Amino acid sequence: MDAMEEVRRRGRPRSATADRAILEATRELLIENGYAALSMEGVAARTGVGKPTVYRRWPSKGALVADAVNHGFLDAAPGHAVDPPDTGDIENDLRQWLCGYAALAADPRHSPLVLALTAAAAENPQDAEVLYRQLTGPRHTALVERLRRAVDAGQVRADVDLDAVADAVTGALLYQLLTGNAAESERRSAGLVDILLGGLRAATGAD
Repeated sequence: MDAMEEVRRRGRPRSATADRAILEATRELLIENGYAALSMEGVAARTGVGKPTVYRRWPSKGALVADAVNHGFLDAAPGHAVDPPDTGDIENDLRQWLCGYAALAADPRHSPLVLALTAAAAENPQDAEVLYRQLTGPRHTALVERLRRAVDAGQVRADVDLDAVADAVTGALLYQLLTGNAAESERRSAGLVDILLGGLRAATGAD
């Protein structure tokens, strides 16, 4: 029995295989036509399931897009965490994470997905909350927590507004995508790290 036949059977437990097929169809449609043209009906038709099947799993288009994009990033980077690494060296970790994340976001397969997230957040406040809770929020929290450990290690000033730093980092990446400069994100991220670290570094005894 294939995944779609399994989905159609009433009373069957939720199928991870069917979920993946729906998420993949969502990503395909976003890349082909953009967020505005995406519909739950279109995703159901592309996947070969009924529209209620999609709605049972995702209550809104924004929730579906958030899940599809999140899984797309995770699937594209197996073994390469989308959260900042922690080697004990905040400069190396921040540089590695930001450059890697910029490259991932600028990939032609992914930049339309990131733009779709922005469109979803702008279109519906409720979807914006879902997007933040499922995707943006966890990334923001992970970055703040990594910076806080750097503060504890004496590598970052204790008086730094870590939430503002996380906003600046993610905002810079998003700006490149929104202005059509996604290809420049990876190169410019190196300069961003230099600027950030210049203001973040804790003072040493020699200063």
